[in-house]
Amino acid sequence: MNVEISSFADAGNYQKERVVLSVLRDSDIGDYAVLCSPTSAQGNPTPGGKNAFWFPDGNVRAGDLVILYTKRGTSSTKELGGGRTAHFYYWGQENALWGSASNGAVVLETADWTFKTPA
Repeated sequence: MNVEISSFADAGNYQKERVVLSVLRDSDIGDYAVLCSPTSAQGNPTPGGKNAFWFPDGNVRAGDLVILYTKRGTSSTKELGGGRTAHFYYWGQENALWGSASNGAVVLETADWTFKTPA
């Protein structure tokens, strides 16, 4: 996996909460999705329905940060210096997701998938 969860910031504060991902190797961020997963009593993700954010296609480089805000907003980037960039995305949720240990984030690599709509 070329992307990993680095931290949660301002968890429970809807206007500021975000998940911060670190880019380990040059990648297409569109190959990744973040799931909001309820957690088991042992603190592990549980099976079943998940709320998901699938990143749009876009190149990210090793050392970049990908910041996913819970709230609505417009995607943007900011140069951090040293050839690093912060990429900002917005999930568009109506409420905070990360305010307690009852939810956790799962990052999935989605490079291989299929799609179909009902006829």
